[in-house]
Amino acid sequence: MASYLIIGIMNRFIILLFTYLLGVSSLFCQMSPWEVVQDMGRGLNLGNALSAPVEGNWAPVVYEQYFIDVADAGFSNVRIPIDFYGSRTTGNTASWSSLSNTSNQYQGNETDFSVSASYMDRVQTLVDWSLNQGLFTIIDIHGAELKSEFLETFNIDNANYSAPSSAKRAADLMKFKSIWIQIANRFVSHPSNLLFEVVNEPYFEVSASEMDAINLMIIEAIRATGGNNSTRPIIITGGGSNSYQAPTTISTEVLQSDSNLIASFHYYQPFSFTSSSKEQFNDFNWGTNADKSNVASHFDVVRSWSETNNIPVTLGEFAADNEGGLNYQTGVYGSYGGPVHADRVEYHRYLAEQAINRGFSFSAWCSGNKSNKTIHLRTDNPDTINAYPGIWVEDVKQALLADGDWPDCYGPSDAEIVRNPDFECGFSNHWDLFLPGNNNTAQATFSESTTTVFSGSTAARIDVTSAQDYNKVLLRNAVYQEDLSNQTLTIGCYAKALGNNVSFKMRIKSQLSENPIFIPSEIFQLTSSYQYYEFEYTVPEGSSNLQLQVLLGAHVGTYFLDAFYADVQSSPLGISQTYQDLEMILFPNPTVDYLYIKSNQEIESVRVYNVLGGLVISLDKPQKIDIQSLARGLYLLEAKFNNGAQLTQKFIKD
Repeated sequence: MASYLIIGIMNRFIILLFTYLLGVSSLFCQMSPWEVVQDMGRGLNLGNALSAPVEGNWAPVVYEQYFIDVADAGFSNVRIPIDFYGSRTTGNTASWSSLSNTSNQYQGNETDFSVSASYMDRVQTLVDWSLNQGLFTIIDIHGAELKSEFLETFNIDNANYSAPSSAKRAADLMKFKSIWIQIANRFVSHPSNLLFEVVNEPYFEVSASEMDAINLMIIEAIRATGGNNSTRPIIITGGGSNSYQAPTTISTEVLQSDSNLIASFHYYQPFSFTSSSKEQFNDFNWGTNADKSNVASHFDVVRSWSETNNIPVTLGEFAADNEGGLNYQTGVYGSYGGPVHADRVEYHRYLAEQAINRGFSFSAWCSGNKSNKTIHLRTDNPDTINAYPGIWVEDVKQALLADGDWPDCYGPSDAEIVRNPDFECGFSNHWDLFLPGNNNTAQATFSESTTTVFSGSTAARIDVTSAQDYNKVLLRNAVYQEDLSNQTLTIGCYAKALGNNVSFKMRIKSQLSENPIFIPSEIFQLTSSYQYYEFEYTVPEGSSNLQLQVLLGAHVGTYFLDAFYADVQSSPLGISQTYQDLEMILFPNPTVDYLYIKSNQEIESVRVYNVLGGLVISLDKPQKIDIQSLARGLYLLEAKFNNGAQLTQKFIKD
């Protein structure tokens, strides 16, 4: 835990320093949603505060010290549930007909609804307090009046139901959209570590298709306000299915509509334990192998969906009731019992660990000192009186921070033009096989090879059983979102094939406005042993994203691919600079055990990097380099000369 706290404090310091140096309007503006989720890390919900009908009704009124406490503890994010309905927004939709086929009667627009200025000021105060502590901060529309005025109108079994084609449904949607437009306009210049979450737990009332429509409507409305909202991360979930299945119901149309989306799910299973302070539940123990296996399998479903759809995930809520139903304000235990305290602690620890291990950020649910799920005792409010001393339920707090390691294999980094380049993170992680076209007669399968590999333990295997043309069988890597306009890329891989006269191509798909451009390599003839193949590509001006595609559809055969390589000419290693008066020769190349260097200038030092940018060898004034300990693959040798110049060349370890 100590190491995590140190990292958390360092991250907080860096965030505060950059806020000071750069100004909040530009902070994190270049971060991808994957990077945002990783930096969000571990956090809490500020539950029962602004989601109550009146702040202070369900939990103490919030003071700035709360956010100081959270940051000082080592957490990185706060999710703020906020109810904008009830008296907080004017404009009544009840006068419109809830009957079918009356939507044409609705004549209103978003200006008919107005969020209270004083309430919006209060929301901004809390948001700014949180951001000032370097915390990623989530505005989440949430609350009982949200449910009664909006979400329940989608449920045909609820008394508040309005038909989908009714005038009232149209008015209710307009009100929800209007609230979001007003939120977006208020925070348009806030930094991108402020996130918007469309709505809390809609799936109990709203179907998958209805939630898709709501997501698309709100994403478009937020983006239309411009400024930092053009790229601000937006958290979405699906309709119709709850818990870990909620993200899986989000349609492809929604997922592909925007490049800055984060999916969310909540997890309170099993309810017999997590809600065991209630009369109807009485399972006070948790933590068997079977209990943990259920959690792991459910989280694996979410991770698999995330990888397949190339969208990062946050675990927006999870928690278990206080031990024995304890009320920390009064010190009184519940009438119906509740979790064994050690099992409650372990539940929080295990879920936090499993989320982080899979690359999910999290915000554990905490709703204050007098609620049934308490972590922070809300001593930020000077009027708070608790039967128990301290700021936290200390062992639960420590459990959330104790364990879990962010996976190296999950999500892109800003250096990964080709993600999972060696297939060691699972053959289908960031790769997919695509057979385009309605008239495509090509047939192929994509699988993992563990016996025929170039390096490591895994390679990709593609069996083409019916061929047509190169571009009819595509192995596609995940889309790379950074701007590389006018940069020259070098893309390479090791490949071999089983079959006669088998060849392939590589190509880059560049997205220019609405029109993609496809630039292929030359034809590469394959042999029965692994060989290295590469091509260069200059990225067109104005390209918004890139994707590597391998074209395999021209020949029947079995293809093996491994150890992809990608380099940008202006890479941060500074390896592209050349000097006309310098000569450097590496030999033999490829080589197995030793690499020799010949140059017309004296070499001061040499560094060898693997294709992921990792430093593997560093030597002064070498003429011969022992590479026997290196794995097979492509490497970059950077030589620095006494005159200050430097050169970089590739070599292959066989």
